[in-house]
Amino acid sequence: RSPCPAINSLANHGYLPRHGQNITLVEFIKGFKDGFNFDRAFTAFSVGLYQPFTSTGSISTLNLNDLDHHDLAGEHDGSLSRNDLYFGDNHSFNKSIWDTVAAHFKNDTISIPTAARARKERFAAAAAINPNFTASETGSMGETALYLTAMRGQNVETKTDFVEVFFREERIPFNEGWRRSNHTTTLGDLGELGMKIAAAT
Repeated sequence: RSPCPAINSLANHGYLPRHGQNITLVEFIKGFKDGFNFDRAFTAFSVGLYQPFTSTGSISTLNLNDLDHHDLAGEHDGSLSRNDLYFGDNHSFNKSIWDTVAAHFKNDTISIPTAARARKERFAAAAAINPNFTASETGSMGETALYLTAMRGQNVETKTDFVEVFFREERIPFNEGWRRSNHTTTLGDLGELGMKIAAAT
């Protein structure tokens, strides 16, 4: 698996190959489209960042653990649910870290200001104790924009229980009522949400 709960959720549900090995760009594009209704450009851009670091022997495929490469879209310091590389395991879900983020989510849905506060405090906490901290605010806001969008599904606002399942269990919360959005999410959509998160920070 990878350090990214979105990709792990897609693999755990079979939208990406469950074995996590030798996955092509076409498979990534189809997985994000079928699973979350994210567009081709978003996936091609995100996956393309990792192609130079593939461990498969072919630049046309990736293993999911190739996303462990530090300081790119899927893995960065100040993650909402992973520890920083400086402290060792930057791959696995870290309950203690996520608990500090989730403590902000006191209502049934997560507003942009609430998500922005949770992100800001986690980012600051990580930066304060990691002497090699390298994350950017922009990348951190992108992480928040991604989960808010993916877990909003067909709802007007993102439900807290959907987000909890997504991070803690790395599964898409179908059983809890989540349904895939009918709107195809673009890079522009995520960028616009990222600006709203910045404005609320």
